[in-house]
Amino acid sequence: MKKITLLALAAIALYSCSTSNSRNTTGFEIKGNLSNSKGESIYLEKLSQQGVVALDSAVIDEKGEFLINRISPKVGFYRLRISNSNFAMLVLDSAQKITVTADARDLGNTFKAEGSPDTKLFLEYNALAQGQKIRTDSLENIFRTAMITMQLDSLRADSLSKELQKPYETMVAQYSEVLAKKIKENPSSFASIMAIQQLRPEDYLEVYKILDKGLSEKYPDNADIKSYHGMVQQTEMMVSRTAAIKVGAEAPELILPMSNNKDLALSSLRGKVVLVDFWASWCGPCRKEMPNVKRAYEKYKNKGFEILGVSLDKDRAAWLDAISSEGLTWPQVSDLKFWQSEACQVYAVQSIPYTVLIDKEGKIIATNLRGAELDKKLSEVLK
Repeated sequence: MKKITLLALAAIALYSCSTSNSRNTTGFEIKGNLSNSKGESIYLEKLSQQGVVALDSAVIDEKGEFLINRISPKVGFYRLRISNSNFAMLVLDSAQKITVTADARDLGNTFKAEGSPDTKLFLEYNALAQGQKIRTDSLENIFRTAMITMQLDSLRADSLSKELQKPYETMVAQYSEVLAKKIKENPSSFASIMAIQQLRPEDYLEVYKILDKGLSEKYPDNADIKSYHGMVQQTEMMVSRTAAIKVGAEAPELILPMSNNKDLALSSLRGKVVLVDFWASWCGPCRKEMPNVKRAYEKYKNKGFEILGVSLDKDRAAWLDAISSEGLTWPQVSDLKFWQSEACQVYAVQSIPYTVLIDKEGKIIATNLRGAELDKKLSEVLK
């Protein structure tokens, strides 16, 4: 289960709309010409991390035209909507005079804007994302079609999945490079905040920092930019920690309390191959993976293998109940600090279940092994 990321504006609850009777002081306006309109009302709303704020509205006349000019918007993400499922995204700033055209029946896919450079850039980013989705969907369709027509069993399905993984990763890498280049060409564009979240921070931290610098210089007092700046700082720290969790590196020490409140040090298990298993009672995927972990423990515990369960729980009773109900017999530790756990910070844990396999000398062998991959690696290490 992953932590919620910053600036996730894809699914925002709607609030009721209102209008302002005071005219703006910057000359800002949105003029629209919509085909296939039926005299609907159209609403301008600001999107934020706190939700949606209604700003202005207008009635589309018999020619399909409307005018919104009673606000002076601060830079940010907005949407122009006819209904909850029929809207277009905009990136606006004060003093802009914008002309929009679209089909009123499908604003999102037909929307065009003049007079808002950031909105045009946002639409370019969106077109790139749509193209990438078409390409990756085609691979998924190949896999699904093969499963049906060839009636693949689990082994052959797994083999085909691995064959398709390489072209999929190539597609993602090529798309990421194109996206990174475009963001670097627009380092002070507000629209780039949305686009950059498609890039893996550990691979593109430099691009995150370039955008942070450009936006912070251009909008030093903007709350969204300050939030983005904070996210970049946290990401930089996380990437730095992740760099320390590399294969061949010495595993960082962990000293955490067990269920009897006595501390257990990871280093005390030196001399055994150790799987540090990050999990939590509230994590469904963790509980689903637990039978695989138990099988590995039973198979290799007498061959120099040990597991250290590190829980991200915050409820002691729930943690202990999960240990009992799952029948976990290996050492378990937790400081009951949820995602703020010391272990979570030291090992740069961003999602669970997550594992780190450590050799007898305390060096990291592999990370995030599960199921058959874990068994295969243990069979190699514990010959």
